[in-house]
Amino acid sequence: MASDQFRQVEPGWPFFVASVKPLIFRPIAGLFHYDYDPMPDYPQIFLNAKRSHALDGFHPWILDRSVIDPTLPLPPGTIVDCLLPSGASLGRGIYNPNSRIRIRLYQKTLAEDLDEAWLLRQLERACNLRNFWMSRNHNLDALRLVNSEGDGLSGVIIDRFGDCVVIQLTAYALLPWLDLIADWIESKFAPQAIFLRIDAATAKQEGLESKDELLRGIPPTGPLQIVENSVKLAIDLSASQKTGYYLDQRANRAAAARWIEAGPLLDVCCYVGGFSLAARQWTPATEITAVDSSLRALEGAERNLQLNGFPAIDFVQADCFDYLEHLVSENAQFQTVILDPPRMASHRGQVAAAIRAYHRLNLNAVRILSPGGLLVTCSCSGRVSREDFAGLLGAVSRKTKRRLQILESRSADFDHPVDTTCLESEYLKCLICRVE
Repeated sequence: MASDQFRQVEPGWPFFVASVKPLIFRPIAGLFHYDYDPMPDYPQIFLNAKRSHALDGFHPWILDRSVIDPTLPLPPGTIVDCLLPSGASLGRGIYNPNSRIRIRLYQKTLAEDLDEAWLLRQLERACNLRNFWMSRNHNLDALRLVNSEGDGLSGVIIDRFGDCVVIQLTAYALLPWLDLIADWIESKFAPQAIFLRIDAATAKQEGLESKDELLRGIPPTGPLQIVENSVKLAIDLSASQKTGYYLDQRANRAAAARWIEAGPLLDVCCYVGGFSLAARQWTPATEITAVDSSLRALEGAERNLQLNGFPAIDFVQADCFDYLEHLVSENAQFQTVILDPPRMASHRGQVAAAIRAYHRLNLNAVRILSPGGLLVTCSCSGRVSREDFAGLLGAVSRKTKRRLQILESRSADFDHPVDTTCLESEYLKCLICRVE
């Protein structure tokens, strides 16, 4: 009987060919770094010759322009092997004909299956990283458990807030395994509730339905309470942005507080008060004005202020651009200005407009800063590079004829790791600057 590693064929010449084929082609494939598989288990997708030279199999995204789509359509979520025009393997990933990111690569070789066991190993690896950090530092009741590309799981973000967990899908790829992910969360953390978020922009780009729903468990009857940098925060998972709260700025709020001096402080795009409340807790800042366009966000910020029993903060509902220009016209002066606007560039075509918008915000912020004042300026637009963001501050310096010193150049907190082959996922820039 033929060995299990070969096809079952009739005796004779075909049997001889089938038997020696692996012995001949495996060594040859090895010379050219092929992952030879005489019986592929997954559909094979070839990359086109014009674009394939720029791909090395390490970046997790393969765009539609680099792919030769199959003649027979494959449904979204199909596991595929990616092959170069030469036949060499680029890796294994998940195909979505509806997305500009046509294939998300998860494995660099074909040595293991892209299956449930692999997914569980990735989830455990991500969780162990957080546990290791907290064992050396301090435990947190709110943190990011899985950070998409940064944890080798492109397309899924998982945040834990106390007894609740929020899954945010940013791609179709892992949707077929949503139940498995929820099972893992239940067995690992026994949460009171698991929520699912798919925002409208992702749904449109990936061919999904937007969702904001309870996936499992019992929802909390009101806002959850967490503690960040010794500040109490009430998080309303039923009416919040992204997964509920911006955990990525946790360390940056504490870092900024170390530089804030006495005097008036302006917090622009304050959301539920993260930077302002940290300033109230840890700094000698006197008057604090916190601005946001969302009334619901400001109501949350006011609730958090009362929860901590802090002195008053002046909460203002206004457009951030208009409000800063109003302050410039009034010749207002602040010792500290914090800018934490929402993402302004979702794709490459929006980068130029985003840089102009950031320039406008920072220009007016510098104009209202007292000499020696502090500017804490942030960008969460991954398409805007750190170099371009720092560069626009140089343009602001020249325009205002004021010297800006970057005291700290910061990123997201530890639970938002970045894969070095996908630097686009290092979206957050936080520059702490002194303005002369």
